[in-house]
Amino acid sequence: MEAAVAGEVAGFLAAARAAAGDGGAPFAEVEALARAAGRAVANAMAQFGADLVCAGAGPGECGCGRQAPVHSVRSKTVATMTGDVALTRAYCYCRECGEGFCPADRALGLDGRSRSEAVDMAAAAAGREAPFAAAAALIEEIGGVRVVSAKTCDRVVKEVGGRARQIMRADAEAAARATPAERARRWDRAATAYVAYDGTGVAMVPSETEGRKGKGPDGRSHTREDKIARLFTQTGRDKDGQPVMDKDSSSFVTTFEPVGPFSAQVAGEALRRDVSRAPRLAVLGDGAVWIWGMADRLWPRATQIVDFYHAVQHVNELADLLKPHLGGERPKEFAKSLRDLLKQGDITGLAAKARQVAVPEDLKDEVGVKTAYFTKNWHRMQYAKFKAAGYFIGSGAVESACRSVAEDRVSRSGMRWTVEGADRVIALRALHRSSEDRYAKLWTRPANPPALAQAA
Repeated sequence: MEAAVAGEVAGFLAAARAAAGDGGAPFAEVEALARAAGRAVANAMAQFGADLVCAGAGPGECGCGRQAPVHSVRSKTVATMTGDVALTRAYCYCRECGEGFCPADRALGLDGRSRSEAVDMAAAAAGREAPFAAAAALIEEIGGVRVVSAKTCDRVVKEVGGRARQIMRADAEAAARATPAERARRWDRAATAYVAYDGTGVAMVPSETEGRKGKGPDGRSHTREDKIARLFTQTGRDKDGQPVMDKDSSSFVTTFEPVGPFSAQVAGEALRRDVSRAPRLAVLGDGAVWIWGMADRLWPRATQIVDFYHAVQHVNELADLLKPHLGGERPKEFAKSLRDLLKQGDITGLAAKARQVAVPEDLKDEVGVKTAYFTKNWHRMQYAKFKAAGYFIGSGAVESACRSVAEDRVSRSGMRWTVEGADRVIALRALHRSSEDRYAKLWTRPANPPALAQAA
């Protein structure tokens, strides 16, 4: 190794002196030479370290507990961030149980693997943010060496995304097993915990929407809904008195499953975060019945808030429906008066004003339905009181989560997914964007430095 390293350093120095002797070189050229030499040195060191472990790993214990003798010597190539590393190691075979294995692979954490963990980390990081072909090209452009293909990046992201899903499930199960004292967190007395949830459509391959009704011209659905919940906290306000989300306080739950399993997953994350013991707890969402049924069941004492901007949209639709029948009142002024009543939380006044408009018989049912949206949610629309108390009144937190966790990656032009594939990509992004550095749980490094030290 020493000769290889010395050769690479000498080569870099010679190239740098040559560039300087030709009248100088831009720093970018010098840096490129240094990076190339650095990769070569790093690759030589990785090869040397791997060779030490391979040389010191002889007969080993198989799964049945017996000592397995060396059967033969086998080779394989491992992709690393510095380039390929060739392993030549002992292969052991247990005649009692028929198991074959390489002790060096186990020691190096490469059993059944042909890529280093660093390569998988890079593929997962790039692939969770960009289409797989672009992710592979990005890794090559930044690292200076091609270590993964688009197909490998796809495979790694979905494999690691499956582990992300398992981690989130395991965390929720651990919270359910814990005692209240073990789950208890120290809450700031001024803190408010929020649970906000919504859904977004993800375009699917035809087999995933077979038989599902939708809004497309052919009457079929071409998407599946990914439900997303964002749990976060808010302690302070800005200089204008507006609430401010606490930094690094968010965690996410996401699934393509129906409301029941989604509800259970959100309940598990809420339990893990101990939100029921927060000084204040609020649930944010639009007016969908399932959202509030879930909130009533899980957090009956929480403050429920219908997203103000969804409510405004419903006000505008009601105003448009009544516009032709206002008589002498100007449509813009009428719509503004309804919005003002909504801002004040005067839902009774809003409904009464709408009902005062004389409409044809065939419109009465539709007006009744739109008005009922407000009267059924009146206690969730007390916006003046909510604002005075320092609550968020918009569901922008979860709408931005729908974009950043799901849509920005899986809803790009032309993309079509299987449910499993999209779920794993979104789960990986959800864990990465969650607080407490839970993403680090994905990478469990083998505890083998002593083997390397002993071999050295």
